Amino acid sequence: MKASTKPTRVCNPVPFVTWACLWLVGASFALVLFAKDLISIGLDHSIGRDFTNLWTAGKLALDGRGDWAFDVHTFRLGLVEYLHMPSLQNYSYPPHALFIAAPFALLPYYVSFALWSVLSGVFFAWAAKPYLPKGFPPILAALTPAGCINLWNGHYGLLLGGLWLLFFRLKDTRPISAGTVAALLTIKPHLGLAIAFTALSRRKVLVAAGVWAVVFILASAFVFGPHTWGQFLFGTSSVQSEILNREGSDFYFRMMPSAYVTWGRGATGAAVQIAVAAAAVALLWRFRRWDAYIAATVTFLIMPYVFNYDLTVVCLGAVILLYERWNELGTPERLTLGTAFMAPNLTFVPYVSAMIPLVLLGTLGIQLRMSRATLENGRYVEPAHP
Repeated sequence: MKASTKPTRVCNPVPFVTWACLWLVGASFALVLFAKDLISIGLDHSIGRDFTNLWTAGKLALDGRGDWAFDVHTFRLGLVEYLHMPSLQNYSYPPHALFIAAPFALLPYYVSFALWSVLSGVFFAWAAKPYLPKGFPPILAALTPAGCINLWNGHYGLLLGGLWLLFFRLKDTRPISAGTVAALLTIKPHLGLAIAFTALSRRKVLVAAGVWAVVFILASAFVFGPHTWGQFLFGTSSVQSEILNREGSDFYFRMMPSAYVTWGRGATGAAVQIAVAAAAVALLWRFRRWDAYIAATVTFLIMPYVFNYDLTVVCLGAVILLYERWNELGTPERLTLGTAFMAPNLTFVPYVSAMIPLVLLGTLGIQLRMSRATLENGRYVEPAHP
């Protein structure tokens, strides 16, 4: 039985006022942050702060200094050289991500940032379209709270979310293509746990993913130098680990929705992270169901190193359930899904952010209970929509 992602018929639309408020409030944080950046532009700051990492790494690669991107000190020199930004930033993506960064570095910074925002938003909307219920505007798929944060700061979240949805659409019908998409997702490998689990029971997907991942690694080593991989594995990775365990309350941590971070890190955060992950696994074992949205929610419950701008698929899954099943949901379920939709914004709110892992756990329970996907012959499949 093959998976189908054809649009479904909607019988229970969300009330208009509720629907409008979801999207207006959902975009509010990104709009406020964008306005703040406009005010502070020129003061050691550029609009699209995360995109400055991508663009600077691309410039270094084009200038034959790709290895500079993976040394925190030389990368920061690059930020000063190209953007006049003396900033404590680092480039955290593996060397084959430079194949994405380099073409955008051919253009002036703000032209490139605008193009990146448009293309990534359009790509996510295109990838999401087959999943959307009838009457759901595809443009809204890219304008969830997580999507708006990506448009504010130029993150990879819309690109990765689009690839995620594309993988789940292709995994049963075009396994080689799905494996290629899975290999592309290795530019953020720590989010690939659910992708790897999905591929395990699909030999062609797994083999294609492995082959293309090796191709990308070898190609990047040839183009940018083999030493870039050594620097990434032993330099960049250690920097990321140090950042995660750094003391203080940097803005960096206010963008991380994991239980480990929102519950204060240290022993308490680790204990809550383990408990939440165990509860997620227990729910999966009970219901034995799996789809693109369930896999995304599980990822953010299990992994301690995650960011609000990567919640693009989680946000979309929550709001689609509201859109499709409004009259079937009770008030607590509506509130849970609505809060999950707003989760990327709530990470910025002290104390409230600690509730996000619990909200996502509740969302997972709702998704599992209402999902049409079932386990058949060792594979999770979805019946054709009516």
